[in-house]
Amino acid sequence: MAKGQAFIGAALLLRRENGHEAVVLHLLCQGIEVTCKGLLLAADYDAYQPKLRSYGHRLDRVADIVLSHFRLKPLPASLRAELVALSTLYSGHRLRYASGYDILVEPSTISSCRIPDDHKDAYGRGVDG
Repeated sequence: MAKGQAFIGAALLLRRENGHEAVVLHLLCQGIEVTCKGLLLAADYDAYQPKLRSYGHRLDRVADIVLSHFRLKPLPASLRAELVALSTLYSGHRLRYASGYDILVEPSTISSCRIPDDHKDAYGRGVDG
């Protein structure tokens, strides 16, 4: 899970330094994916390891499985909608590879503001100590 945190940290750092937003979003998505899958493996390796490939890069799907496994509340609707939108772009490799999509969509217009930053949890509560 440390690798997932590092991807998310890299995304936040790159965003603060005005890095290319498609790269920021790709790192953020990769961090979410690695963290969620790591949580599942840590919880029950034998049960989840054979299933990981079938989850693909669908962030919304793997997040739902994590929430269900740990009996957590569903994500707020606005956060879930953002995660689904990011998942569609990430799983379709639209953030990673060059394509016509790059010409049609400016990455800075893709919403990711509801994804937690390093001062808030997924429900918008401050986590500064």
